[in-house]
Amino acid sequence: MSISKATLLSLAALLAVVSVTTSQADVTRKHKTASQSWGASEATSTEYYAADRSAEESTTRWTQGMMKTMTGGKPAESVTITRLDKEVVWQLDPKKKTYTEMTFAEFRDMLQKSQEGMKGEEEEADTVQTPEDQYEWIIETKSDPNPRTINGWTCRNVYVVATGANKTNPEDKVWISMNAWNSPEVPGADEIRAFQERYLKALGLDERALTPGLVAAALLYQKQLSSLIEEMKKAPGEPVTSTMEIKRRQLVGPSIGKAVGEAAKEEIMGKLPFGKKKEKKPEEPRWAEKVKFSVTTELTGAAVAPLDAAKFEVPAGYELKKEKE
Repeated sequence: MSISKATLLSLAALLAVVSVTTSQADVTRKHKTASQSWGASEATSTEYYAADRSAEESTTRWTQGMMKTMTGGKPAESVTITRLDKEVVWQLDPKKKTYTEMTFAEFRDMLQKSQEGMKGEEEEADTVQTPEDQYEWIIETKSDPNPRTINGWTCRNVYVVATGANKTNPEDKVWISMNAWNSPEVPGADEIRAFQERYLKALGLDERALTPGLVAAALLYQKQLSSLIEEMKKAPGEPVTSTMEIKRRQLVGPSIGKAVGEAAKEEIMGKLPFGKKKEKKPEEPRWAEKVKFSVTTELTGAAVAPLDAAKFEVPAGYELKKEKE
């Protein structure tokens, strides 16, 4: 079972630096999110928080990658309910009137197995990520000093970029950037932060592990991400808009398998009776910049008001869909 992006805490919320209070007010948030990793997607979501529970209603449309092919580019609706009191996450499919269930213990086990699998995976030569210690890093602050009003809130900017150049090949570079406009005026930020901290503690994870796509990134660029997150705290408040991007300049070109296949094809063609075709100039690898991960989030609505308790329950008539063993 997958857990939606908003339920796993959007990057915007995770970068917020707010104090935790004991207030139990109900909170509503509305976001627009665009992300790119293994594919690209656009989503709108509404999140609800009430002390020890949350619910998120989202509509996602995949615009690139395998998921676009699988969905035909059509919007998909989902509802995710997280219950800290029951230590369970329910994923609802409103179209099919079904839902899946995952306990926090099951999620922790799944994440552990996923991380163990990542360590043993090997990537193709042209997509291998070089460990961050093989780079020389420079961190720059490019924040706009002037405040800006965004969606009705007064915001201040914090924009940080870490640039890494490979110690043995300066052509190989990595850029990690975080750019956010934060506001302390957004109502209900304390309540959300309190919920998030309880959720993280219950799962035994830190905030990077809950941001989509950041598990792999954190393993590769842990030190730089930590430095950038600390720098982001200099503009307190909840992000009204935020963008994080990891980009790398690397060699791209035909894979080894393709190159071997072309060589075998040329050898066979040269032995045929109608003669050898004119040899093509082999494609040379080239350096190109590629976005490895990016997520942009915009806060479009915020409110503090009582919520219907039914928001945090599986509706009557929904059928539990068992996960395949």
